[in-house]
Amino acid sequence: MQTSWKELISLPVYPWGRTIFGGKWTDVESFCQKEELNGVELYTGYEDLAPSDIPKNLIHSVHLPFHSGWIEMFEEENKQTVHRQETNERESGNTGTTQFEKPFFPCTTHHEFSAALRLQLERAARISAEYAVYHVGYYHTTEMLTQTYVRDDQDVLERAAEFLNELVSTFPGNEPPVRLQFENLWYPGLTYTNPDAILSFMDRLEFSNYGLLLDTGHLMNIVTTSDTEEDCIAAVCDRIETLPPEILNRIDVVHLHWSGSYSLRQERIRRGIPNGFDTMQRHDQETFAFQHAILTDQHRPLSLPEARKMVELTNPSVVVHECIPKTLDELKEFLAMQRNALK
Repeated sequence: MQTSWKELISLPVYPWGRTIFGGKWTDVESFCQKEELNGVELYTGYEDLAPSDIPKNLIHSVHLPFHSGWIEMFEEENKQTVHRQETNERESGNTGTTQFEKPFFPCTTHHEFSAALRLQLERAARISAEYAVYHVGYYHTTEMLTQTYVRDDQDVLERAAEFLNELVSTFPGNEPPVRLQFENLWYPGLTYTNPDAILSFMDRLEFSNYGLLLDTGHLMNIVTTSDTEEDCIAAVCDRIETLPPEILNRIDVVHLHWSGSYSLRQERIRRGIPNGFDTMQRHDQETFAFQHAILTDQHRPLSLPEARKMVELTNPSVVVHECIPKTLDELKEFLAMQRNALK
């Protein structure tokens, strides 16, 4: 299929992600060649990105890990820095802050998380990835269930700009070693529902090697009031058409799939917070919230020809067919359906 954009599939770095292909990276490469795909966007955690058996040029991009408590850790680090300055290095015995405990949270402090992201960016550069994806959003666990948020897009994006500027400042020229692509979510941060907040975020960034990524399913999870594919696509197109050129011109990548989650989200709000949720440990709350997120973020294959309009309006250089298949046949069906919709 000849297109004006590169086509990738999303694949986790873990061995179980390759089992449907045969288990080896060369099996993944053979599949991409047969399907005329350009390669893989590699979804990662904190492990090494470059096993010796990954074929050269298969990995085009890397999806960086996300920490749901990044703002809390970032603000706690800043608060402790100010406190040390004000008290001449005298530490308080009790901060009263949330404890992000291992092993559920591989990184438990801002310092650890920043160091892990820098290492993954260096590894992405080492395997010549074209870009690295980073989620820009924040929720507290209860907010994932109630969809009522204390912070808004502006607040989260202001914190994100501070965090990212600090993250990148240690690299030569104050630029990331690979292009950063910022991905939208359906909770506060980069949502594409507040263009002014995005423009302010872009103005605050002190580096230039970045782009914006549109995840179509994530946007559907916030702008739709219907569960039908046709209405979900129309809602996304309507939203894209409200974006100013400064934002549209920064969208380099599209994660293509759809979610008809409106009814599910409304039912979750109706049910409210489960009994005993407030007394759970943070990691138990996260597990519960994550299960709801999986149901919300459905990753269905697009089938309608109107889907092409979402891509045409954003004019990306890369389209990632973001599927979560259980079998190779499921992946083939997903690809065939979306590619037919894009013709």
